[in-house]
Amino acid sequence: MKWRIAVTAVALLCASCCYYSPSVSVHAVPGPGREPMVRVRLSAGSPASISSDRGMVLSAGSARQSVAAAAAVQVLFDHGIKAVQGARTVLQTGETLLVTTAADGRLLVGDRSYRGSLLLFKAADGGLAVVNALGLEEYLFGVVPCEIGPINNSTMEAVKAQAVAARSFTLTRLGRRQGLGHDLFDSYMRNQEYEGAGHETELGRQAVMATRGEVMMFRGEVVEALYHANCGGVTNNGSQPYLRSVPDTPGHRRGRKAFCADKPNFTWQVRIGRDSLGAVVSRLGGRRISVRGIRLEADRLSGRVRYLYVSTDHGEVKLQGEDFRAGLGLKSQNFKLTESGSSVVIDGRGYGHGVGMCQDGAVGMAVAGYRYKDILRQYYSGVSLKKRY
Repeated sequence: MKWRIAVTAVALLCASCCYYSPSVSVHAVPGPGREPMVRVRLSAGSPASISSDRGMVLSAGSARQSVAAAAAVQVLFDHGIKAVQGARTVLQTGETLLVTTAADGRLLVGDRSYRGSLLLFKAADGGLAVVNALGLEEYLFGVVPCEIGPINNSTMEAVKAQAVAARSFTLTRLGRRQGLGHDLFDSYMRNQEYEGAGHETELGRQAVMATRGEVMMFRGEVVEALYHANCGGVTNNGSQPYLRSVPDTPGHRRGRKAFCADKPNFTWQVRIGRDSLGAVVSRLGGRRISVRGIRLEADRLSGRVRYLYVSTDHGEVKLQGEDFRAGLGLKSQNFKLTESGSSVVIDGRGYGHGVGMCQDGAVGMAVAGYRYKDILRQYYSGVSLKKRY
């Protein structure tokens, strides 16, 4: 049976992520002044192996224990927080465990090193929470290279733009998870990619320091500076007026070559068997169904699929474009479907949610000679830049 595949374009607004959840309430951003501290929940297992090249001090209440340089302790949650070396318990507490080292030292958690200090406590899910506490600028040292990708002198203006965007995004996240004991997670799947001091680069640090304390503002508030890998030629609408859909071209003019056009994720293609696609649709629809046709409803401005209407042997099933993308592991929601024999070909554009700064586009702009402030204003409409500290 031939499938019916059609596309309907509609003008819709969407909220998406660097990670972004529209259901999370917005808290007031801390006022200007001194550099804030950031608390990052690390992706560390339990027990967590912790050591330092300069030695470290474990503290909890009035209890205090020194640990020699390079000597590791295993920290786990067992009727409280317990730090052990071999068979010996070094320190046990029902409170939060603080781990510090010398100012120029680094703390090693597993195979990753970190600046600042560590806080270990019982997480809300009952497991062990390992939180890295450090200054915002040092946090950005470990974020910027992970997010913007390979750095060289020709792309430095894009790296500076990434630093300002990541700093602005971070400020809007401070205090949102107050009851959980941290501000952000260390993964781009939930916030921003942060891999600690071991992934810093000299050029990345230079970009952060060159823009120290600088953020984007809109109507007196720090902007929620979302960003993504590649927009496929046009960015996606977000939930804020400064996150509007714009062509990724000089002057936002349509028909011009996109700044991100030469990158691998600008276009992509996936071929999937009709049976496999039917299995995904069945899982998303909640029951086993036979797919007879698919109609796509896409945003007129960005081309991203908002809904899929699937004709089945049980009537029409409506699916969210975001769920369909996740179910198939597609790079973005900007795609079209074409039937090809026993397969369906999915031709797509871009990588990520598409809202805010296109990182590949920012790199393209930098190579073309644009400055970081021009890059930021390309992707964030109507913003101004301001020093917070």
